[in-house]
Amino acid sequence: MDIRDKMRQDWDRRAEVDPRYWVSATPEADESSYLASAEADTEAFVDGLRGRVPPAGRVLDLGCGIGRMTAPLATRFSEVVGVDVSPAMIDEAKRLHVGLPNLSFAVNSGADLAELGTASFDLVCAYSVLPHLPPAVVRAYFYEVNRVLRPDGWFRYQFWVGDEARGQADNDTLNIRVYATEDFQRLNREAGFEVVEVEAIDYHDPVLQLSPVWVNARRAERVEAPTIDFEEQDEALGDDERELEYGLLIYLAVKHAERGERDDAERVLEQALAVDPSRPEAYVQWAAHRLERDDVQGAATLFEGLTEALPELAVGWLYRAQVAVTVEDYAAAGAMLDRFEALGVEDEGLREEAAALREMVPSGAGRAKRRKTRTRVKKRK
Repeated sequence: MDIRDKMRQDWDRRAEVDPRYWVSATPEADESSYLASAEADTEAFVDGLRGRVPPAGRVLDLGCGIGRMTAPLATRFSEVVGVDVSPAMIDEAKRLHVGLPNLSFAVNSGADLAELGTASFDLVCAYSVLPHLPPAVVRAYFYEVNRVLRPDGWFRYQFWVGDEARGQADNDTLNIRVYATEDFQRLNREAGFEVVEVEAIDYHDPVLQLSPVWVNARRAERVEAPTIDFEEQDEALGDDERELEYGLLIYLAVKHAERGERDDAERVLEQALAVDPSRPEAYVQWAAHRLERDDVQGAATLFEGLTEALPELAVGWLYRAQVAVTVEDYAAAGAMLDRFEALGVEDEGLREEAAALREMVPSGAGRAKRRKTRTRVKKRK
């Protein structure tokens, strides 16, 4: 599929889980932190303009999501338009911000602004958008931003610039790409922009060992866009993209659980399983929620899925044995413990748990009745 189709598919999927989380990803992962981050980032955006665009200016928010910054910008400028590749995001943006006369939202292709007029904006905003896009898409957007800006208009955007370029797979729509200084400068220069200021943002990424920057770029000249081909891409998530999306979903599920939002936590865990069924965390956490609701069969089904996906994961067989003991299916419990022991587990703690369960399984056919014990699943990494 075309990378623009994959972007739409990916961000629609993420929006269906929790659009606020996916466009802000605050540590608290809740509505109040989302709103606070929106106001703080908008304030930083406007302050960094240094009064170059008056309140009467017309503003475009590129990759607006659900309007996190678009709506606050509408309180500071006369007209604001938000565009995003995801119809699900735009639908939610319209629902959240209905009734604001100087604010509008539209779906775009993901790589152009064909619906917008030439020289029709004084300012374009792009926060936490461009670094997640494939380089060919970013290049196309720079030319399009040049087109829709009025002469001497401003493009203020967030970016990552380092000594060495660090990229992702071409179809990755989630991980951060870091541009080498020379590539960053060429990108602006060839698209007709003069970089006036580059300011570090007060955040240091522990993985990239780098801080993002705000860039103020002035439209210096009108430049005709070259033809940019978008190669066909695999619609499946790449390894890095899948790992990040899965990890962020697990984190979100944990935050929901901490607030007692069980339904939301389970809904997010279901999505995590769809993203990567080959990892154990979502199975285990979701099964734990089922057990807390006395749905032993639901937990058993999840643990069965875990051992089918990861038959060499010894703890999965131990979990299945625990559930079998709870429902007094001792024959099944014994069989699960046999599978556990066949893996030659060296972890002493797991071996002790298995031995304790084995003592609860009657010898012989395993049909003898014993007092039911409530299964408590220990969450393990």
